[in-house]
Amino acid sequence: MIYDVVIIGAGASGLVCASYLKDSSNDKNVLLLEKNNVVGKKLSITGNGRCNLGNVSLLMKNYHSSSNFDNFKSILENNDYINYLEKIGILTTKLDDKIYPYSMQAISVCKSFERHLSEIGVDIKYNYEVFSLNKQDNLFIINNDIKSKNVVVATGGLSYPNTGSTGDGYDMLKYFNHKITDLNPSLVSLKTNYKYIKDIQGVRVNANAMLFVNDKKLKEEYGQVQFTKDSVSGICVFNLSRNVPLYLSQNKKVVIKIDLMSGYSDALKYISGFKNYKLQDALACMINNKIAQVISKEYKLFDKKVKDIDEKELISVVNKLHNFELKIIGVGDFKTAQITSGGASLDEFTNDLESKKTNGLYAIGEVLDIDADCGGFNLRWAFQSAIKVATYLSKK
Repeated sequence: MIYDVVIIGAGASGLVCASYLKDSSNDKNVLLLEKNNVVGKKLSITGNGRCNLGNVSLLMKNYHSSSNFDNFKSILENNDYINYLEKIGILTTKLDDKIYPYSMQAISVCKSFERHLSEIGVDIKYNYEVFSLNKQDNLFIINNDIKSKNVVVATGGLSYPNTGSTGDGYDMLKYFNHKITDLNPSLVSLKTNYKYIKDIQGVRVNANAMLFVNDKKLKEEYGQVQFTKDSVSGICVFNLSRNVPLYLSQNKKVVIKIDLMSGYSDALKYISGFKNYKLQDALACMINNKIAQVISKEYKLFDKKVKDIDEKELISVVNKLHNFELKIIGVGDFKTAQITSGGASLDEFTNDLESKKTNGLYAIGEVLDIDADCGGFNLRWAFQSAIKVATYLSKK
């Protein structure tokens, strides 16, 4: 049998591409290949298991690429995929600007896709790993086993390799002479050598986090900051992490400064009102107790009362509240990164995401050189790029 379209990878983009294509052109034979024994393995853990399906906001500053992304922005310019998800049985709801399944369960999203794909007649091969992909006589040959007129690479990147994202798609596209830009973990924790980091592991605070490179502030984000035994994380930190591997490889000084008292300007006056308190106790009236303790240790004022500390030292402590500094010495790996930055260069694909080097070869989702901030932006690209290719193929 010769398939009209074979889609490699049953993650977010592959599922939507297969479903939308078959719905749009029922006469086409569509095969979905998945190396796992279930579909959507990575999708099932997104949003802490709640599955953040997208974001209603469309700001191009949330998207990043080392390729020329201008020609592909139109792919993101609508939320049509939300209506489509609801049409196939995934009712959605909004929390702030984020879109979730109404069930708040990622597994329900995967099951909805399974049911719909079965209903419309998309063939799925589970536990099928692609070892070779080439083209002979205008047909793609997969593992010397499957033949297809068109192939869509939807294999994802390198993040969360235990879900099957092991970079297979990059090798497939390299075979057809596609350029793969530098690959790095992104939306990932940042490692620090801060002396007291272990003392504040487990602490979570809402704060303003700022990225400094060679003493110049490049970016800031407000949100929850989380501390572990050797790292700092949280959504706002993840959104600062994208270019940190590059800066570190260039031996640049990378620092995260955290404003623990963002929006509050009278900390000195407040602390001074508790003259008989030990400094750590006065600080604990405003900030997390563990952080109050390490700041007191850092300034060697652990057992001193506020009344016994001169104003200059107190001013330094207050400055620390607004500039809690962590030197960054590394980043988390792909096992913990939410997304991969880099990928197949967009410059080598048409506006319909067809390879300029090989007719009938397409790529969608994370395998391409585009990544985005936290908040559903990456899944929005996965879904919208899938619909773009599916729409094109349905008319081909």
